[in-house]
Amino acid sequence: MGGIAHAFSSSWPHKPTRGSAAMKRQLLHGLLRAGAQLALALFVCSPSISAQTAEAATPKQDQATVAPQTPARSSKKSFPVHFDATPTGLVTTPTAIETTGGNLGSSGKAEQHLPDEKDSKRGEIVVAPFPISNPALGSGLVLVGGYLFPISKRDDQSPDSMLGGGSFYTSNGSWLWGAGTKLYLKQDRLRVTAFYGQGQLHYDLYGIGNSAGNLGSSVPIHQGGKALLLETLIRLKNKVFLGPRYQWRSLDAQVKGDNLPPAFNIDATELKSTTSAIGFHLQRDLRDSQFYPTMGTLTDVVGDFFQGTFGSDFSYQTYTFAFNKYSGLSPRQVLAFRVFGCATSGHVPFYDLCLLGMHNDVRGYKTGQYRDKLMLTTQAEYRLQLPKRFGVAVFFGVGEVAPDLGAFNNDNLKPGGGAGIRYTLAKKNHVNLRVDYAVGLQGGGVYMGVSEAF
Repeated sequence: MGGIAHAFSSSWPHKPTRGSAAMKRQLLHGLLRAGAQLALALFVCSPSISAQTAEAATPKQDQATVAPQTPARSSKKSFPVHFDATPTGLVTTPTAIETTGGNLGSSGKAEQHLPDEKDSKRGEIVVAPFPISNPALGSGLVLVGGYLFPISKRDDQSPDSMLGGGSFYTSNGSWLWGAGTKLYLKQDRLRVTAFYGQGQLHYDLYGIGNSAGNLGSSVPIHQGGKALLLETLIRLKNKVFLGPRYQWRSLDAQVKGDNLPPAFNIDATELKSTTSAIGFHLQRDLRDSQFYPTMGTLTDVVGDFFQGTFGSDFSYQTYTFAFNKYSGLSPRQVLAFRVFGCATSGHVPFYDLCLLGMHNDVRGYKTGQYRDKLMLTTQAEYRLQLPKRFGVAVFFGVGEVAPDLGAFNNDNLKPGGGAGIRYTLAKKNHVNLRVDYAVGLQGGGVYMGVSEAF
């Protein structure tokens, strides 16, 4: 659930202009992206798990095990539809991606805007509801709201600070609410993020390792929990930020069933526990746009250290690394490239393992079907703008999870690729609605989202 907080923080624009209309438009974009991430982040990162029986009439059994469920075969071919509004800058969980100063023009590049004196003295309030659809969570509604305001009228370098929150509810009973703030201080030399959230979800767990993912059997899961995140970033030099972070999570889990395969034998101590970590976040952002980058790079490194000294029931470490590169082939063509890595060590609970598909790295697989202690993915995407707000994209990626470095091999590689169409929702900032069809080794699916996959 720590990812929820950073999904929230990564959605805000770096330096919103203080003209009323422009500021409101950029805040609305940030809210839409933050709210959609609440659902995605909790689904793939939420720490507390409690089982849900497949039917209400299922008799009570031992709480330390879960019976895997294999989907019934159907005579009609079908494919899942994923709603994934992951923002352009969401490269890790957690993260706090920023964009360049100024307002973004139709080309995606920054344009300087002279703030209106009257508008700079007041904030903006925006409320934005929108639908969400996911094969694991069902269909529902997301509601997000926020307040954007300047802390100091004499500070002409810091972006406006934010207070906001959001919630969602879906047809399968999943729900979530969260609230947080992001403060920009001291001429943007200091950034402070705080977040708290609670939620419960219903989804499927496929076990741990490549063999479990290939088997395709799943356990119906009902999960709930709460999380707190605090982070401070200090500017070392232009575009480079480094700082400490703290996260706390309360976990509660119940699993029912028996005769489980080895991949589903979850340590009983992981079912109800508390995790607490102190970590670091390093970031370098040289992109020309957060919404539709056409040039530049983005580097993001996060490490979290869970220890009993900090109040955690388990001692382990998690690390993520991401590198994105964007090259403009022409005014209407962009080639994007991405490498993402995840590593864990120690007594890692199943909910903090690396999940294939978590960051749109390999589309064509259900998020979380493949999870393990290590993961490495790479992908490339070609993007072409067409007239009348339309565009197309072609992408291909490959990734793999493994229990250790020696276990990586060609047999377990998971390739995935496809194509999609784009429609520009906000022309000035070039925010696209994305509809992709991706195919993996076990089938394909439709992915819908706001903004690019990375």
